Amino acid sequence: MIEIHPLRDREKLVVIYAKYSVPFGDDSIAIVASDGDELLGCCLFDLDKSKETVHYIDPQDDIMFADGLLRSALHVAVENGIESAFYSENAPVSLFERLQFIKNAETRELNVEKLFTSCKNC
Repeated sequence: MIEIHPLRDREKLVVIYAKYSVPFGDDSIAIVASDGDELLGCCLFDLDKSKETVHYIDPQDDIMFADGLLRSALHVAVENGIESAFYSENAPVSLFERLQFIKNAETRELNVEKLFTSCKNC
């Protein structure tokens, strides 16, 4: 059965972050999609008291799956009262552009408000 959920287990997170060569820190979390022990996809991000920073999404070639992973990550931030989301320098910018989630490219800000609209770009 496929499950999509936040992962906060530090030992498991370290392994996933290393797999994608993403720096791991105290605020690191992931949304993971799995079928049993098989990792099907993930969104790696940091969540601190004021903002979320998205670092990586896999897969990027399945636009609907990637959209769902990103929306799940943004949902975690909103659930925690955080309404500011950004993407890191190495994040998949072209994916965010295709999904039309970029609010401000100069500041690398994501449009969290899109979380509450349907995916019209998939």
